[in-house]
Amino acid sequence: MNSDLYHKIRAVYPVQMDKDAVDTFRRERLAALADHMGGRAALGRALGYKDGGYVNHMISGIRPITEKTIVLCEQLPGATGWFSDTKFQERALSREVVAAIAKLEPAEVRRIENLLRGMLDLPQTRA
Repeated sequence: MNSDLYHKIRAVYPVQMDKDAVDTFRRERLAALADHMGGRAALGRALGYKDGGYVNHMISGIRPITEKTIVLCEQLPGATGWFSDTKFQERALSREVVAAIAKLEPAEVRRIENLLRGMLDLPQTRA
């Protein structure tokens, strides 16, 4: 196959990451999220675990990081898109803001979200 044609095809149909590359990417992003959240124990508790043991096992590669875990992680305040955007960490809310928001009542969180949505010209959430 002509080299130029090959590169044009590869640009349209990029090579997908193999399983090892996906696992490595997920472990790196989970470790970065743990740091962002204040440690593995803090992330573990935020995900509903007793401590950071299970998170540690996932980061170490002992346990898999499943799609379900990724969804749970990305539902945490300040972690939307964490596993899909490697530049997200640079734009993420500080851990102090995330911790403060996590302590608020749901109605107050919605009020703050709607303030931000108004600033960003996004539609408001329902009460």
